[in-house]
Amino acid sequence: MDPFLIIITSLIGYLIGSISFTRIIGKFVLPGEDLEHSKVQIEGTNQYFNFRSVSASTLRVQAGSKYGIIVTILDLLKASIPIYITLNFLDLQLYSYLISASIILGHDFPIFYKFRGGRGTSCLLGSLLFFDWVSIPVTLMLTMFIGLLVFNDIILPYLSMPIYLIPWVLFASGISDFLIYASVVNAIYWIAVAPDLREYLNFRKTVAYEQEKKARNERTKKKISKILHKLRIRK
Repeated sequence: MDPFLIIITSLIGYLIGSISFTRIIGKFVLPGEDLEHSKVQIEGTNQYFNFRSVSASTLRVQAGSKYGIIVTILDLLKASIPIYITLNFLDLQLYSYLISASIILGHDFPIFYKFRGGRGTSCLLGSLLFFDWVSIPVTLMLTMFIGLLVFNDIILPYLSMPIYLIPWVLFASGISDFLIYASVVNAIYWIAVAPDLREYLNFRKTVAYEQEKKARNERTKKKISKILHKLRIRK
């Protein structure tokens, strides 16, 4: 790899990643609002979970799902377009891994906004569309299965998706450049998500967490009961 191209690729990727579509769209739909802190009410309780990242989820919570979807698509394109260009104009795929990791780094720690950004999940998914699209449904299914069925947790799936990329890449590709890439982006992600993770771990110690868990279990039982009733398994 050319040292000059490494520097240029990393710098371009980081600056592209530092563009915050959440803030850009937010200026039009939520002028004057603080997008660096968003609260989500925990269903079944009067408690709130505080998210400190500035992401598509922030805009979805504060302005509605439509704007969250718009930002998600823009973040996907923010990663996928540069990767497509890199794959077509540079010889080594390593450059595409490099620009993707740099975009995620910029997204999570943007120089334009005092290094306060999002988590980079959408940018990661946009990258995986080119690197290994199969990993997207695999990691999402693992996230939901392990989070909801194994740990019986509703927030864990939301936070933990990137970690499942590592075992999948190890299984599908073995020890490879792709595995190094997956490890690097995970390191970036978990550093960025640390404040939300601390908030979540503190929340798990509260009475509200047990209330939410109990209410969720009751809703699940009711849904299963309705399904069984429709199938005429229950009288």
